[in-house]
Amino acid sequence: MKTLLFVVALAFGALFLWSGVGKIKDPVAFAEAVRNYQLIGDPYAAVAALFIPWVEVFAAVGVMTDLFRRGSAAILTVSLLVFTAAIVIAWMRGLDITCGCFGDETPMNYPVKVAQNVGLMVAGTVLWWFAQTGRGRCEGSAASG
Repeated sequence: MKTLLFVVALAFGALFLWSGVGKIKDPVAFAEAVRNYQLIGDPYAAVAALFIPWVEVFAAVGVMTDLFRRGSAAILTVSLLVFTAAIVIAWMRGLDITCGCFGDETPMNYPVKVAQNVGLMVAGTVLWWFAQTGRGRCEGSAASG
């Protein structure tokens, strides 16, 4: 069980690390993606575009290293909930936008993106739960699992 949780934590964290770094590399494009959701305007969209990627990067490191797994998993899971709500709102409005998830210009496939995010929320909740209870905790190194 410890090994499985370690692999889930590594994959979950790596995904958010990749996502955060992609946005950090082009904050202007990410700010435009945030604006396209039409939920917040400037200067809040620009601030979000500068702030969100760093939260993702630091929380990803916390999840992957087990240093702050519980808090990091909670932050990323709640972020996913907020992102998914924004995606559903954009979908209901009929907006033709890009996700902005990885700092790229990939067109949004709403049903797929919502399903992906729900799966990631489950993974984040599992990581949070096991960090919360102390079960499956990686003590020492990955080799101990």
